[in-house]
Amino acid sequence: MKHSANVRFGVLLRNARKRVGMTQRQLAELSTISVRAIRDLELESTKAPRIQTISLLADALRLSKARRAELESAAGVSWDHPLIEDVAAPPAPLGPIIGRDHESGALAVLLQSSGHRLLEIVGMPGIGKSQLILKVAHDLHHSRRMPVVHLGRETARREGQPPARRGLIERIADQTGCEPTVEDVTGLFAGKDVLLTVDGRELDEDGRLELRLLLHRCSGLRVLYETSEISSAFGGSAFSVFPLSVPEWRQGKPADPDFATYPTVQFMLSRCAQLYPHIAADPAALSALAGICWLLDGIPAALEIAASWLLVHDPAQLLDIATRSPLTLITSPIGSDDALVSWLERTVGSLSSEETTGLRRLADAETWTVEEAIGILRRPPSDALRVIHLLRTYGLVRQVHSVHGGRTRFAVLNLVRHLLDADASGPTGWTASGAGHVTRADSIL
Repeated sequence: MKHSANVRFGVLLRNARKRVGMTQRQLAELSTISVRAIRDLELESTKAPRIQTISLLADALRLSKARRAELESAAGVSWDHPLIEDVAAPPAPLGPIIGRDHESGALAVLLQSSGHRLLEIVGMPGIGKSQLILKVAHDLHHSRRMPVVHLGRETARREGQPPARRGLIERIADQTGCEPTVEDVTGLFAGKDVLLTVDGRELDEDGRLELRLLLHRCSGLRVLYETSEISSAFGGSAFSVFPLSVPEWRQGKPADPDFATYPTVQFMLSRCAQLYPHIAADPAALSALAGICWLLDGIPAALEIAASWLLVHDPAQLLDIATRSPLTLITSPIGSDDALVSWLERTVGSLSSEETTGLRRLADAETWTVEEAIGILRRPPSDALRVIHLLRTYGLVRQVHSVHGGRTRFAVLNLVRHLLDADASGPTGWTASGAGHVTRADSIL
């Protein structure tokens, strides 16, 4: 603790008292500080107050943490009290984080470097963005490397009602205990390294403006901004979250023992363990699970939904369904969440005719290198590279394993292939219902 004279103390104390509508006598009664002492402090006609006096006055005035700190600073008093002690710790992830160790480590390094203050976490719905952000936030906060203000998605207050929309500043204030004003929040964050996690779906235009203002005023602020939209909202660095690695599976080929080393297959095996205890020793079942992972492109939410169908279908039956139409497996049997299907439809539908033609040609070609794709697209190299880059950025194309250190190969998502087929002809169990929109015609049988 240190002391130094500061003429701002009297002005701050008087303004704080008037802001809550108190007289000097009322403040004296609530704080147990004499009226004369309060008058002298406001007139700056006395020496710097003791910390105990400031504490009594701040309690009586019910000052926020930021305004209390401002009053203490004006009196020449500072405490080495880290922000991490004042904010609620982000919750631990509820479910398993499947195969994201590399991404979480890379994100933590970027956030702790000085050059990355805004990272936009981009990817399709269900790819695992929220879980990845939660893991990074939880690890940084609990290791005390950086305090985290985690703004998770708001939930409905009553069943069947939409969540109440609150402003960004108000939500930060709820997490930190400060007053819901830009001045208080910036005062709390000023001069500190702090991470703010935000779901872009929760922000309206005012919220985005407030976020820009915080980034401008608080030089130590870092932001993880989650979005499914490719176009940048703030001009920050994009951190794309891609599908997980899956085995190179082919129908009819014998099971490879290495299948069980993939986190995606390990997840499916763990979900099978209770229902089918001997599955780990069954090569055919292992191959079926690897095939499901392949056909669902290693998308975590798709695998989670497919695993829920194991209650009524064994792995061989589930593989048969996935082979005929993997789109039927990505809508929950107990809900109507079609966010992934809707996103795929919307994203594919946003492509130009040239880009859609290119996507179909690449889908027909199974796997390919960039050099091979230029020939497949039958376009000048610069145009072909632009289309490949766009499809990769949108997440419609995923990387596949190279063979023996060869060139990196890519493939159009299996889900996108079937979506294109549905758009063209309407496969069994699914129908094209205009403008490329795909709806499930039958239950999974």
